[in-house]
Amino acid sequence: MTARWRRRLTVWALLAPALALLVLVFVVPSLDLFRLSLSWTDPGRTIHSDLSLTNYRNFTTSAYFHRLLWGSIKLTLWVTAGCLVLGYPAAWYMVHARSKTARTVLYAIVVSPLLISVIVRTYGWVVLLANNGVVNWALTVSGAADKPVRMLGTFGSVVVASIHVLLPFMILPIASALQDLDPVLERAAQNLGATPAQTFWRVTLPLSMPGVLAGTALVIALGLGLFITPLLVAGPLQPLLALGIYYVTLNQLDFPLGAALSFVLLVFTLIVLAAAARALGAVNRSAV
Repeated sequence: MTARWRRRLTVWALLAPALALLVLVFVVPSLDLFRLSLSWTDPGRTIHSDLSLTNYRNFTTSAYFHRLLWGSIKLTLWVTAGCLVLGYPAAWYMVHARSKTARTVLYAIVVSPLLISVIVRTYGWVVLLANNGVVNWALTVSGAADKPVRMLGTFGSVVVASIHVLLPFMILPIASALQDLDPVLERAAQNLGATPAQTFWRVTLPLSMPGVLAGTALVIALGLGLFITPLLVAGPLQPLLALGIYYVTLNQLDFPLGAALSFVLLVFTLIVLAAAARALGAVNRSAV
C-alpha cells in the first residue's frame, strides 16, 4: 500500500465516527421525514401511506403557505442585517481591546447567553416588552408616552428578541477572522497614507469577509427555523413557516403536511448554506 492510500485511509478512519453520527441523527431522520411527507391525511385524520405529492402541491398553490415562507425570509433578513450591524463593531472592539483581561471579559459576555436556555432569554424580553414591563414603565415615567405602548405580538418585537438570541453566532466568527488578521497590513496601509476609514474599507473589511460570511450563514440558517422566540414573543399567529408547521402538525394533526412543510424549510435552508459556502470559498480563493 502506497503512502498516498495510507493517508486517505487515515483520513476516512478519522472521519468515520462523525459521518456515522451525521447519518444516524440527520440523514436517516430526514429520509423518514421525506417519506412521511409523501403520505396524505383524509378528513378523518387518517394517514394514508400510499405515495402522493398532494402536500407539496398544496404548498405550491396555497397563498397562505407562500405568506408564511415570505414571513420567515423577511424575519431572517431583518435579523441578519441587525446582527451584522451590531455584531461587526462588537467583534472589532473585542479583538482590539487594550488588555487581555478586557478581551476575556468581553468574550465571556458574548458567550454567556449561549449557556442560558433560549426560553429563559425570550421570557426576559416578554418581561421587558409587556404593557406593564420595564420598557413601558420607563416610557411612561419619563413622559415619552402617555400610556403603555403595545410591543409584544408585533413583528418588531420578534426581530429584537431574535437578534438578541442569534447575535453571538455573528460576533464570534467575525471576531475569529479579525483575530487572524495581520496588524502589519493595517499599519502598512496607514504608512502609505490611507486614513483609518480607508484602511477599514480597503484592508480590514475585505480580509474579514470570511468571518462575515460564516456568521451570516449561521444566522440565516438559524433564523429560518426560529420557533420558540416568535411563539413566546408574538404568539402562534405570527406569519412564519416554522409556526405554520407547528399549527398544521399539532392543531390540525396533519402530520404529512407538516412533514412536507418541514422538508421544504430544510431544503431551503440547505440551499442558502450551500450558496454561503460557495461564496466563502470564492472569498478564500481570492484572498489567496
